[in-house]
Amino acid sequence: MTGSKIPGPARLAMIVLGSTLALSVWGVPGAMAQTRVPERIGTAELPLSENGSIALLADEITACTIDSHEVRIHCVDRAGTTVGIFGREGDGPGEFRTLTRLGGGSEGTVGALDIGASRFSVFEADGTRVADVPLLPGVAFPLHPVGRFGETVSVLGLSTMDPSVVLEEAGFGRLQVLAEIGIASGELVHKVDLPPVDAEVACGEIHYGFPDPAGGWVFVACEGHLVFVAEDGATKVIQAPTYTGELPGELDIGEWGEALNSLYRASARYGVSGDPTALERYRTTPKNYQLLAGQQKFDEEGRLWIATQRDRDKFSYIDIYLPGDATYFGSVRIDGRLRGFDLVGATLAVLVERRITPDDPDSIADRAVDWYDVGEWR
Repeated sequence: MTGSKIPGPARLAMIVLGSTLALSVWGVPGAMAQTRVPERIGTAELPLSENGSIALLADEITACTIDSHEVRIHCVDRAGTTVGIFGREGDGPGEFRTLTRLGGGSEGTVGALDIGASRFSVFEADGTRVADVPLLPGVAFPLHPVGRFGETVSVLGLSTMDPSVVLEEAGFGRLQVLAEIGIASGELVHKVDLPPVDAEVACGEIHYGFPDPAGGWVFVACEGHLVFVAEDGATKVIQAPTYTGELPGELDIGEWGEALNSLYRASARYGVSGDPTALERYRTTPKNYQLLAGQQKFDEEGRLWIATQRDRDKFSYIDIYLPGDATYFGSVRIDGRLRGFDLVGATLAVLVERRITPDDPDSIADRAVDWYDVGEWR
């Protein structure tokens, strides 16, 4: 087989399903003692959307998210004011075919990854278009931008979408590439395959990896394991101290069922039937430690922040690891069901769904961006 016949929406759903598979209840006394509850310094309500990507801009005040239903970008500030709403479905300038991920620029801009158009577009927060950067061959399926972009943007992607190759290589985690592309020129500056992982993980499965800005790589594996590969190839494997094997809650199961139904509907058009036991297996399988691919960030101190799947009904948690020796530093607890986060300086911005209360007229969780001051841990 030389190419995938799975349709684009189904491929995307498969990536999301593979990235969100199952972890964690809160029952680790030592880790509990290292949990911090930062001060919330701003909030802004958002329209409903199925996309959890968020970019905190360089001013630490403006955050941009994706409105998946209208296929556009929504930028707000921490006073709750709308800064810009722009984009629509289409193939022209400022339009998006399949808008998936956002990234913050060093000059206060926001970048938008459109996997359908294989393009990375740069905008001011008010919607002024700055640049369109085509993604070059060699990245079959771009997943998300890595870090903040300046004169270049680094995009993590997959080298192939061929199912036979994926199965032979035991999952997408071993087929990733990192491509650095010039914003002005659109030319490939640097490209590297993720290195092979020479480490033993008891449960055996490595989901995906991402680069450490200081050199080396970090791989997220099954059952809360993290594999840190130094620039010289030295490897350290740890299991997250907050991982306890929490089973999915009712909100998790509901979301998973909707995702499966969407995948099956798309696949049915190509004669592919669904697995009737998939939802029950998910219900009885511990959740993954990590939230989603792309929801891991390095701060300016070189610390690694990882959005986790524990709880998320009342509170959500982001774990922090120190650079160098991969030591667990502590966790940040925020209100609501975490969808995504970003960091700039002393500010943490989180995209959340509010808890549904008996007073909610439509029984649909409201969405918001919350800003937190995390300066005391710098």
